[in-house]
Amino acid sequence: MLVWRELRLSAALSHGDSMESPKAMSQVKSGFQLAALVVIGFVIAAMFFGGVIGLCFPGAVDRSSWSGRHIAIVTPVFLIVSIPIMFVTMNRWLKVMAGFLGLAVLNGLISLWSGHVMANPTMPVSRLYALSSTLFFAVASVLASKIRGRKLSVVDRTLVMAFLFSLGVLISYQGQRELTKSAPLNSTYFILMGISLGCLLMAWGYGRLQRRRGHLPGHHVGGPADSPGGPA
Repeated sequence: MLVWRELRLSAALSHGDSMESPKAMSQVKSGFQLAALVVIGFVIAAMFFGGVIGLCFPGAVDRSSWSGRHIAIVTPVFLIVSIPIMFVTMNRWLKVMAGFLGLAVLNGLISLWSGHVMANPTMPVSRLYALSSTLFFAVASVLASKIRGRKLSVVDRTLVMAFLFSLGVLISYQGQRELTKSAPLNSTYFILMGISLGCLLMAWGYGRLQRRRGHLPGHHVGGPADSPGGPA
């Protein structure tokens, strides 16, 4: 009798292990898929902002590099590949963008308190510049958070892409001025900030207007923001 009980217990344990093994493999597979999507997302984002820099500030690209020697080809290819992918999949990465904007706010607060760039303690930064940058990213983060909670229309997606494009121009412009030791604040700096925030503000206002008018069928691209099965 004792031997029979031991055999039944062994069989039950073996059955339990066989049931847990597919579950563990599924979790590992999901982890690899998530890691792959994160890497692909960073590559696409790098292509987009690299294309913006190459288009607006070609002189900032290292001419000794392969991309610098072929900038006339690399720039349009980067933009042509990245923009459609970002446009269609926006529901999936808009929350991540809002999170990165929130981190930029934290970076600005640290620079405002310390008086230097967080990533480079040897580079001082004016309090006014740190304050303006912090306020810019704070407003952008709030607006992005308001937009991400709804279905995104073609207009929403176009305005968000315009925001990212103007943000890339703004960051590149400031980087060039820092390299040349120019004054960080001028009219162009504030104009680019205004254009960037204006894009998100129009997207937010457009969403409120659509809600007041009611849902317009067939006007959206992809599924709901929280739908796991939607293509975007």
